[in-house]
Amino acid sequence: MKRKTYIYRRFERFWHWNQALLILFLALTGFEIHSSYSLFGYQRAVVMHNVAAWALLVLIVFAIFWHFVTGEWKQYIPTTKYIKAQVEYYITGIFKGAPHPTNKTVYDKFNPLQRLIYLGLKLFVIPVQVATGFIYLFYIYPDNPAHSFDLTNVATIHTLGAFMLLSFVIAHVYLTTTGETPFSSIKAMITGWEVVDVDENEERIKHLHKAVEDSVAGYYRLDKEGKITDVNDAWLKMYRCKDKNNIIGKHFSVTRDEKHIADLENLVKRVLSGETITGMPVVRKCFDGSTGKHILSANPVVENGEIAGVEGFVLDIDEKEGLSDHVYYTVRNSAAGYYRLDEKGNLADVNDAWLKYYKYDSKDEVLGKHFSVTREGEELKKLQDIFDKVMSGETVTGVISERKCKDGTTGRHILSANPITVGNKIVGMEGFILDITELESDM
Repeated sequence: MKRKTYIYRRFERFWHWNQALLILFLALTGFEIHSSYSLFGYQRAVVMHNVAAWALLVLIVFAIFWHFVTGEWKQYIPTTKYIKAQVEYYITGIFKGAPHPTNKTVYDKFNPLQRLIYLGLKLFVIPVQVATGFIYLFYIYPDNPAHSFDLTNVATIHTLGAFMLLSFVIAHVYLTTTGETPFSSIKAMITGWEVVDVDENEERIKHLHKAVEDSVAGYYRLDKEGKITDVNDAWLKMYRCKDKNNIIGKHFSVTRDEKHIADLENLVKRVLSGETITGMPVVRKCFDGSTGKHILSANPVVENGEIAGVEGFVLDIDEKEGLSDHVYYTVRNSAAGYYRLDEKGNLADVNDAWLKYYKYDSKDEVLGKHFSVTREGEELKKLQDIFDKVMSGETVTGVISERKCKDGTTGRHILSANPITVGNKIVGMEGFILDITELESDM
């Protein structure tokens, strides 16, 4: 299916267009310096070329900083996966109307061939241009001619680099016309939004992987022997464990006291036999000797057609005001609803459990709408306050909320919310809801 997706952020677009203009201007003035034509005049062309070169260098420095701060440098990590298919697509497939071998997402903006080309430009062509340009700009002929350095080769390398950059620009402009429409890719780099082919399952996996790493919900994974192979930061915080290395490789039994180990062993055995567990209330043993309460989900990890382990989430409900122990121990068989909001408070993603709780039939009914459609009255003010706190960097857990469903009815749930960050910028809010509607009379 196709979906309009926000791919390119503001600085990314600013950097792209300014870099393109500066490279073209450098080529224009550079070839005049080589006497290919006369436009500005030789002396003026030299001055303008040097000013543009410094401007490009400043832009490159800011771009490098932005790439590392936001983590966007990962977009350029080369891969051989689909590289052959990508080359075949550009050579023949594109002329036959063949489907694109890779899908563009916010996490994978570049196909394998683009990654290699862009990485080559950033690590080889542009550094060579900068180095040779500086040598030519600042080299001072010594008084002794015997010690002089011939700049002819430097100028030749610099000129070859310029031809490589121009070749890239021409090919790049051509390939932008092979999108949904001839100008859709160019429009995307202006607005940031692009209509792309979406593999919903692949996109969900990639986003959930990121959500797992950043979420207030604790994520864990066990192998078939019951040894812990992975946890996220929220899990470590919940268990008051400071270092992953203190838990990875250890048996799950270290997370329970003696009277609860048998229950956990039985749960793991059930999941390894193919069962999925949702909404199981448990008592954990923390690394500092204290205990805590959380709701656990567990499902089998399938690899190559066989169950290879167990993974799931734990949602802390240790400090829920107004939630009695009776309610805690009766919260069962309730899958956690996942949601994600953008920086404007619009719904950007929800899972099936969320749709079920709000009684919507499809994601299309809610995606793009403001979160105000899910609340009314004081509950809307409460959610707005939570959103403001999270967008300022706070994490919110265990808030009991009343939701407004599509059919006009209401329901109650426990809500967690945490900021979505890209580098040091908060770009949205995400979290989980756990339904407690049927327990309202017990609260």
